[in-house]
Amino acid sequence: MGKTTKGYRESKYIQKEDSCELMNQGILALVSSIGCTSAGSLQSLADAMHIPHLFIQRSTAGTPRSGCGLTRSNRNDDYTLSVRPPVYLNDVILRVVTEYAWQKFIIFYDSEYDIRGIQEFLDKVSQQGMDVALQKVENNINKMITTLFDTMRIEELNRYRDTLRRAILVMNPATAKSFITEVVETNLVAFDCHWIIINEEINDVDVQELVRRSIGRLTIIRQTFPVPQNISQRCFRGNHRISSTLCDPKDPFAQNMEISNLYIYDTVLLLANAFHKKLEDRKWHSMASLSCIRKNSKPWQGGRSMLETIKKGGVSGLTGELEFGENGGNPNVHFEILGTNYGEELGRGVRK
Repeated sequence: MGKTTKGYRESKYIQKEDSCELMNQGILALVSSIGCTSAGSLQSLADAMHIPHLFIQRSTAGTPRSGCGLTRSNRNDDYTLSVRPPVYLNDVILRVVTEYAWQKFIIFYDSEYDIRGIQEFLDKVSQQGMDVALQKVENNINKMITTLFDTMRIEELNRYRDTLRRAILVMNPATAKSFITEVVETNLVAFDCHWIIINEEINDVDVQELVRRSIGRLTIIRQTFPVPQNISQRCFRGNHRISSTLCDPKDPFAQNMEISNLYIYDTVLLLANAFHKKLEDRKWHSMASLSCIRKNSKPWQGGRSMLETIKKGGVSGLTGELEFGENGGNPNVHFEILGTNYGEELGRGVRK
């Protein structure tokens, strides 16, 4: 599936020919950790050849995900399972702004984010009469802020400052840190502001940096994974032992792992269990050796049986419980809300 670099980073494109070559060599299941466009191509290939395909959606440089919208069939030929839970960004933002009783706010998003990902949220808040503005944050944040001061009159700038009192940041952690630094240093925001940052990929180091650079009140929402309270059990999940480097949530290496890679780890465990189950039940199928040339290719006869074994299985791993619902998706996802009080002092405490 293309060349990889450190951190399991995918190549920008996956060539269909590469997938075909792998399938010719023999295959039991396909695991992909890629973007939506490539996932759609692999889904078509897996469905046609009856190869179980476990898809782990990856976001760009920590930018919030948008839903892929993979084509789901009602027929008995859907071989793609979604390992990473659906994008709940719309639901999360709506719950939070409703809880805070916000009626007027601005949403900043970076150049990597597809703003269509929160269209459902925008439709709902519009129906409820909320006043929402959108602004794209360019890569050169300093130039963006300078342009504001150069083009706006004093009264316009004051109105803009008032708008910034309530803001949602939908961007990767690095851009969020740079953006907050710029608006604080240029006095665009004051200590009575309240900003919300929503991103699944923010780790503890990012949180501390964001708090250190901000003033006012900061709320951070991210995906979290349940960790056993019993320290002696943290490295043991189900019938397997997790690497000591990964099982400690405070380990720097574990802290910096992308969420996609946590799901890759658990997916491999799940597949290992499924293959072992097949061997135990003496229902092992020879691997599919398939050709992508239409006239010579036939779907793998063991594909449906292998898919059902995978779907019925489950694993307790780094992401908690990984299993699949009737719709072929993993329903298990947890969010945590971190926040500070209003203030402008450095080193403010963060509480859950």
